[in-house]
Amino acid sequence: MKNKNISIKLCVILLASTTIFAQETTKIDTITITEKQSSTTYKNDDKVNLNRTKISQEDTAKSIQIFNQNFIDDAKLQNIDDIIEMSSNTVYTGDTDGKSTNITIRGFSGTPILFDGIKYTNQIAHPEIFNFELVEIQKGADSLQYGQSSPGGLVNLVKKKPIKTSLTSIEFEATDNPSYSPKLDIGGSLTNDNSLYFRMLSVFKYDKGWTNSNTNTNKLFVAPSLAYDINDNHTLTFIAEYTDETTPTNFGSNVNSNGKLVAPIKNVTGHPDEKFETTQKIVGLDFDSIYNIWNSNFKYRYFDNKRDYGNVYLPLMYFENTNTVRRFAAEQKTDSSEHALQYSLNTEFNLFGKKNNLSIGADYNKSYSKTISRVVQARPFDISIANPIYESNIISVNDLGFPIRDMSSSKTYVENYGIFLQDNIYVTDDLIFSAGVRYSEVKPQNGQKSDATTPSFGLIYHLTPQTALFTNYSKSFTPNSRLDLNGKVLNPEEGKSYEIGFKQKLFNDNFDLTTSIFKIEKENVAELDPNDITRTRYKASGEQESKGFEIDLSGEVTEDLQVIASYGYTDTKNKVVNDNDLRNVPNHTANLFLTYKLTDLNLPNFYVGGGTRYIGTKYADDANSINLDKAIIYNATIGYKKGNWKANLSVQNLTDKKYVDGSASGTTSDTRVYVGTPRTFLASISYKF
Repeated sequence: MKNKNISIKLCVILLASTTIFAQETTKIDTITITEKQSSTTYKNDDKVNLNRTKISQEDTAKSIQIFNQNFIDDAKLQNIDDIIEMSSNTVYTGDTDGKSTNITIRGFSGTPILFDGIKYTNQIAHPEIFNFELVEIQKGADSLQYGQSSPGGLVNLVKKKPIKTSLTSIEFEATDNPSYSPKLDIGGSLTNDNSLYFRMLSVFKYDKGWTNSNTNTNKLFVAPSLAYDINDNHTLTFIAEYTDETTPTNFGSNVNSNGKLVAPIKNVTGHPDEKFETTQKIVGLDFDSIYNIWNSNFKYRYFDNKRDYGNVYLPLMYFENTNTVRRFAAEQKTDSSEHALQYSLNTEFNLFGKKNNLSIGADYNKSYSKTISRVVQARPFDISIANPIYESNIISVNDLGFPIRDMSSSKTYVENYGIFLQDNIYVTDDLIFSAGVRYSEVKPQNGQKSDATTPSFGLIYHLTPQTALFTNYSKSFTPNSRLDLNGKVLNPEEGKSYEIGFKQKLFNDNFDLTTSIFKIEKENVAELDPNDITRTRYKASGEQESKGFEIDLSGEVTEDLQVIASYGYTDTKNKVVNDNDLRNVPNHTANLFLTYKLTDLNLPNFYVGGGTRYIGTKYADDANSINLDKAIIYNATIGYKKGNWKANLSVQNLTDKKYVDGSASGTTSDTRVYVGTPRTFLASISYKF
């Protein structure tokens, strides 16, 4: 009611000022009206950051889910993939031995993960959750605004930004692994007129871990940012980020032909003394301009990533009859860097009496990579995976005296260009039609160019202020690296997405429901050319398909009850392999997380909560011969919030369920899988000054 009264008064002031300005122009002091509220809702009311057009979520003809800071704080999930998976038809399938966070959406892998709308080619796995205030997921094939993408969708992680209000927050988190992690978040204005303001986040983490590795996790994360309001229309923001992390190697575990884990999940398949070292640096700037009828944004990022496995025993084969893993001495190091630029311009105008929101965007990325990758295959190191007896030390590939297979590559680069145009036309106040097209080009330094033109169309109709119907058609592309019989690079993979659904606001507009049905077709999938006797050349004739249904809910049911929930059904076909299901894709997924304040018990500062995740059965291999069991994972939490204090005690994987996130390979000879985290007790406490 208070917001409504303020809005009425502001409208009266604005109407009155119209008459004044018609007679003369008078400069008056800016009046800022602020109402301090302590919001705890899981419903997101902020703009959609992954939308370069600046169109609101409710006017976008796409299925979009956003998980806000309140949910992130209350759920206390330990990895960013645990949050992303809360969206329907979205599953985490592993981290590629610690290199990347792999997400499958609507049946398709290779989901790009953006950071503030910027896509990095070689990003760190498991980025620091404390650095983010929003997690955004957009469903469906769409390369319009960000270029090459999976046809299933994309993810955007929104970082915490400089703030003008003074902030000092200290948090301490510990688990029973044992681990501990102090965290600091400070910010505020540096000048009296609030034109210069900053933010600094830092995290230190020590974790002994739950495997039998001798290597502990040690992580240092620092992320400073500084913003300057040049004037009322222009803001310049500088950002930086530094991560230095040492962890055990993670080559996963194995399953047998029945899809059952064959060893305790604490057993490492490499060597307990192995360590994986990662250093990542990011610097950049944003320049924002905002006027009455147009706005623009320019972003630049420089990214540097160094990954070093050192010497390891790499497990590549599993023998079920002896329950042994065959390992090979190997070493791998990767140095990568890239420059990323992005520009977006949005303007509003009337054409033939219809409101238009026109967006123009361009982006450029140049990524460099240098890899040292060597393995000795003539001398295997077999080990019992259930009862491992490890070597006394790790032998270097140089000390074995056997031929070394060298797969190293010198420093090379890949360039990506793109430009798009999109118009959102308000046919009526309630009917909005969007149309856009993008041209993209990918050019490796020593390879052939790939290019693609990808359109996107959408229509949304607001039946009432609370109910909207939407439909869309869009395309995505991913460059192919395989060669055909003539030595030419195959045409890019193309995704086509069809979707229809509706968005509904409930419980006094404090609760969002989005549901849709979809069909996605992926074409130009590389498959071996039967006319090639060398079995090394391909043709781009393969097709894959997914179709399904999903529903996502989030928000406030009552002042005391907050809910996040989703259900998804996906049916996939790999037409390259006998219409088999796509690997790592369950037919059914479901998620639930809720918190309830104990106001009825006269304990309004306390809340209890919990959640469950259901992952249906799925296949570990492309041949669909290895079936992975379904899993239900439970979480529970109790928390306290009063004034500047917050405390939380939670249990992740309450029943200590042993389950598989995803398989690392589609072949039956390498049944490596990534397993879920076992039961973990976590306690945290924070104080905000």
